[in-house]
This record gives sequence, C-alpha cells and structure tokens, in this order.
Amino acid sequence: MNELQVKTINLTPAVVEFNYEEISMMLDDQLAKYEGLTFTEKDAAACKKTITELNKGKKALDTYRKKTKKELTEEVIAFENKCKVLGSKFDEVINPLKEQHDQFEEERKNIKRLEIEGLIDHLVHVENLNEKYAAKLTVEDSYLTKSKTIKSIKEELTTKAAHLGVQQDKEEANLEVIKSHVELINTKYGVNLLEESYTTLLEYQSVGEIKGIIENHAQLQVDKEEAEAKAVEYKEVPLSSAPKSVSNDDYEFIEVYTVTGTESQLDALEEFMDREKIKWTVNKK
Repeated sequence: MNELQVKTINLTPAVVEFNYEEISMMLDDQLAKYEGLTFTEKDAAACKKTITELNKGKKALDTYRKKTKKELTEEVIAFENKCKVLGSKFDEVINPLKEQHDQFEEERKNIKRLEIEGLIDHLVHVENLNEKYAAKLTVEDSYLTKSKTIKSIKEELTTKAAHLGVQQDKEEANLEVIKSHVELINTKYGVNLLEESYTTLLEYQSVGEIKGIIENHAQLQVDKEEAEAKAVEYKEVPLSSAPKSVSNDDYEFIEVYTVTGTESQLDALEEFMDREKIKWTVNKK
C-alpha cells in the first residue's frame, strides 16, 4: 500500500492560565504567621484548629489541580482512542497474514529439521555410536534459522560426531581394561569381585585409580577371610564333646593375652568372642 501520511489539521497545546503569582504571594504572606508557631499543652485545641485550616487550603488547591488536569486530558484521551481504532483496522488485516507467515515458517523449519535428523542418523551409523553418544547429536535451535546453511551444519555435526566416536572408543577400551584387571585380580587373590562395581567408576576416576581400588578391595577381602579362618581355629571344643573327666569348664578363668593382627583380623576375633559369649575388654595401656 502507499505510504500512509497522517496530517494534523489542528493542534492546540494545552494552556492553563490562572492567578498563580497572586496566590503564591498571598500564601507566602498568610503562611508566614504560622512559621515557628508554638503551642502549649493548654493550646491543644487551637493547634488542631490551625492544622485543620491549613489542610483545608491545601485540599482546595489539590482539588482544583485534579479537576483542571481532567479537563485538559479529555481531548488527549479522545485522540488516543481514535488512533487505536485506526490501528485495529491494520490488525484485522495483519493478523491473518501473520498467521499464514508463521505457518510457512514452521513448515520450513520442519523440512529442515527432517533433513538434519537424516544427517545425524547417517553420522551415527558412520561412527557406529551407541545410544549414549548418539543422544548427544541433537538438532540445535540455531540450525533451524534461515542464516544457518545445511553445509555449515553438516560440517559442525561431522566434527562433533567424530569427536564423540573417539570418546566412545576410549571409554570402551577403558571398560575392557577394568574388566580384564578384575578378572586378573580375582585369579591372583582367589576372590570374586564384580566387574559392575568398578566399571561405573569410570565416570569419576581414572583407570589407574580404579585399578588401585580393585587391588585394595581384593586384599581386604583376603585379610577378612584369613581372620575368619584363624578365628575358627581358636574355637574351643564344644562342651558336649569334651571328656567327662574335665571339670574346669564349669568355672570361669581370667587369662591376659597380647594379640597382634590387622584391623579386620581383630574385628573377626572380637566377633568370635562375642559369639562364644567370652567376656573381654581392650587394654588401653
């Protein structure tokens, strides 16, 4: 359409003339007698009356201001309403056109999204990415803009897919290292550690750190089993199978021992004495 030219036929700025100077001088003269005025407790009523008179004058001025402002803005409000009516005429035509444009834009984005998704599927196949790493290749919002070309998107996704492939290969290699090390340690120490307990640690720790943890756990398990075996060796013959000629089992004796062992071995010994209801204490000296 031709360029719209809105012309002002008549514009009269709001002008209000009132006896400002006269009132200003009169207030200065009349209010001066109230400045510094003090009252005693006996003059409380007179003080209240003075305040009332002053507030009355102030209220009259404020009422005049509001009334005059309303009269001045009536024409402004009417002008704004007329402009809004004209604006609504534009909206009646623009809105349907905008809806069509938005629909075209959405269809364009959907077509481009499908093209990018096909590209991602191809790259996942080329790099042989598993579900975990394939999920990291996504259609970014910036890809759907008109300024972003398919060529640049392909280059970006190809680089990212190759990087993910390297990460995946490294992770799989580390998993095999951990699994092999668990198998080796199980054979070496005669224990049965579970692979899953250590492969999950790769998210937080290095391969070297995890191998150290595996060996430490195996040694702890061996120490525990040895302590339990020694505790069984120290176990007394049950009363029911002891010779009838032995009568000292009916009495309690106190013996002092010095025992040396690992923490797990000593824990196993304490559990054994508790199980056999043997009274014991730890010498703190």
